[in-house]
Amino acid sequence: MGIVKHNKKARGSRPQAPQTALAEVVIDALSHEAQGVSHSQDKVMFVAGALPSETVTVQVSKAMRHYNHGQLIEIVSPSAERVTPFCPHFKRCGACQLQHLASDKQLGYKQQNLHEQLTRQLKLAGIPWQAPIASEPFHYRRRARLGVRYRKQQDEIIVGFREAANKHLAAITQCPVLQPSLSALITPLQLLISQLVSKSRITQLELIAADDTDVVVVRHLKKMEAQDVKRLKKWAQAHRTQLFLQGDDEGLTCLWPEPLASSAESALRYEVEGSQLHFNVKNFIQGNNAVNQKMVAQARSWLAAKPHETLLDLFAGIGNFSVPMAKDFAKVVAVEGIADMVQQIRHNAALNQRDNVEACVLNLADEILLPKLPQADAILLDPPRTGAAELMPWLSAQAARILYVACEPSSLVRDAKVLLAAGFKLEKICVMDMFPQTKHVESMALFVKN
Repeated sequence: MGIVKHNKKARGSRPQAPQTALAEVVIDALSHEAQGVSHSQDKVMFVAGALPSETVTVQVSKAMRHYNHGQLIEIVSPSAERVTPFCPHFKRCGACQLQHLASDKQLGYKQQNLHEQLTRQLKLAGIPWQAPIASEPFHYRRRARLGVRYRKQQDEIIVGFREAANKHLAAITQCPVLQPSLSALITPLQLLISQLVSKSRITQLELIAADDTDVVVVRHLKKMEAQDVKRLKKWAQAHRTQLFLQGDDEGLTCLWPEPLASSAESALRYEVEGSQLHFNVKNFIQGNNAVNQKMVAQARSWLAAKPHETLLDLFAGIGNFSVPMAKDFAKVVAVEGIADMVQQIRHNAALNQRDNVEACVLNLADEILLPKLPQADAILLDPPRTGAAELMPWLSAQAARILYVACEPSSLVRDAKVLLAAGFKLEKICVMDMFPQTKHVESMALFVKN
């Protein structure tokens, strides 16, 4: 009997997917994940980087039971809407998904995707679309988190966003969706970190553009060496940039300017609808200033307050809606689950002399506490990406008109279904392009009880 030899796999090696034949497919739609969708084969195929009306050559990269994922090999017939990506890092960086699609066409696809979800899942015959809210397609983003990785063998620091196809960092030197002053900090920060003794301890950079200053937050795992702290401080002074250190205990230390007191002179700030709002680096702020301005203005217009009415602002943040809308309503009750944010609302109300704003801490996911909320003529909610499922039974029992600001279409559709079943009517809706060049779709919907 002969000896049978087995080819042993190298330790830790992964089974390789069998190579499939190339196929030519026609792309007829764009998915909510910004992937091309083809129905030209037995199973639906999703192809990243492909656009509607294109004929492309693909290879199956992942076969599922009801659909396939295809790797784009060649564009046989390009779409008239295809453009050369503005950013040199687009092919690897995962922060943007749509730079290959003309900027003025992106919003139409985003609205179409939301339209399909609303009609399919809510069975709505006519959707009262209003004009979308948009901004400049580039140089708009005022807040971003960049990963930092030290490659020991190469003695190299990488700064960037996650790659599109995996969890590795894509090294970038610029980011054209960021406000220019923030993009200009990326390369100097990469060079700075490369010179630090503690460089392997840094994991993340957060860049923030307030109206009158830029901010860098350096997140690190272990305590930084004293000589590195001095070097960081000197860099911040030279670049006239506020700089904070944040350890793994989430504690913040301001390196420059110092001392940073919690006074009006040193606060970070932005203006919206004539109101000055102060915030700190831990607070959430909207990432697109131009869209935020239009969004708050439209919220005021759609709710059309009467002088005697009360507004209930849920998930109120630092008062982005509450403070400007206090000009319209007799009383605004701002509700937020984070105590620090509630203190910020109170500060911003006082700063703008809005003594009709009342701010309170409440966990909006606690069904037992919800009945403690006051009666209101109008309710505005701007929940996180997961939506407001726990809040909907209480909300659907209200008689107030409801303005829902959504940052995730599926959450809006799920929550809207509850309101419609309770007798509300979708009065108005629009998409908001808070993040051009990306797959993200935000929207605003007004519901009125019949």
